[in-house]
Amino acid sequence: MRLSKLETLEAIALIVIIMANKIILNLPKSIITSTGSAGWLNSIYVSLIAILFAYVVTRLFKNFSGQDILDVSNYLGGKFLKASVGILYILFFIIICILIIRNFSETLKIIYFTTSPIIFLILFFVIAACITNKFGIKVISKINLIIAPAVFISIFVIFFSTIKNFIPQRLFPILGYGVNETFFSGLTNLFGFTGLAYLLFLQPLLKNNKDFKKISIISFVISSILLCLSVTCLLLVFSFVIDANENVSIYLLTRMVRYGDVIQRVNALFIFIWILSIISYISITLFFATHITKKLTNLTNTNTLTYCYGSIILAVTMLFQDFAGFLAVFEKTFRITSLILIFGISILILILANLKYKFLKKK
Repeated sequence: MRLSKLETLEAIALIVIIMANKIILNLPKSIITSTGSAGWLNSIYVSLIAILFAYVVTRLFKNFSGQDILDVSNYLGGKFLKASVGILYILFFIIICILIIRNFSETLKIIYFTTSPIIFLILFFVIAACITNKFGIKVISKINLIIAPAVFISIFVIFFSTIKNFIPQRLFPILGYGVNETFFSGLTNLFGFTGLAYLLFLQPLLKNNKDFKKISIISFVISSILLCLSVTCLLLVFSFVIDANENVSIYLLTRMVRYGDVIQRVNALFIFIWILSIISYISITLFFATHITKKLTNLTNTNTLTYCYGSIILAVTMLFQDFAGFLAVFEKTFRITSLILIFGISILILILANLKYKFLKKK
């Protein structure tokens, strides 16, 4: 796998596409399910917190320029801490790949491929991710730089095309199910900003480390705008979409996009764009899993490792017959553990490493 440095714009698109795919994969519906009509308020609330965390991370990395969370872990606790953090993040990225592929494959099967075995759809995404990873992160990021604008435009087109269906009264009551659901238990919706995990490994991949802060803030601001637009749009059009059977709630909005009698049923175009977006997301996530493994084991070539991880993802993805039932049980646990890993353990490591740095500097 060839490893080349990323330009600033490529890095921003890489982080934002992760958030955009969270939106495609039903994050807005999840927010509305847990907070009701206060979904728009909760999305603003968690977005501000996520931006704050992104800023804090850039400040904490200031004394560790050109390093990632593995390097910082090694500095703080040696090889044991580095290996422990690395393994946790490998598992995190692999599980993300499994959930994305199975979830979106189920959606495609329901919408377009009702008679096709789901394994063909899963194979399509796994093979695509493995092939793109052969060419390295630079190629993935360049392709993503083409796909990302199309995804952003698709979300904005959906928003502005459904304005005529907006009913402002659906945003009330402002606090939805209550203060607790909006501001306290609703904090778990920070899971939508797990793009922070990718930021923790991004700095060594950048061509210019000085742009790390700019990349972090800009990408999270754009991600926040996309999330708030999506949640607000769903609420204004459908009020509560929690009873909808769609695996991709934003797909409900695409059915309402029409331009006169000439252009109708454009939802197929949106699905095509989102398929490319999902492939990009999986490719990026698989890259980070192999990249971490490479740093832990000092491998020179990760092609075999990519195929190995691809096989594991394929096998685990096909394990569950009732994936919807499994997802309902597993998602809550994975969401909480991911938040602890990314926003808790990783931030704590950075803080302690900075304290150690300042203490040794004073000696």
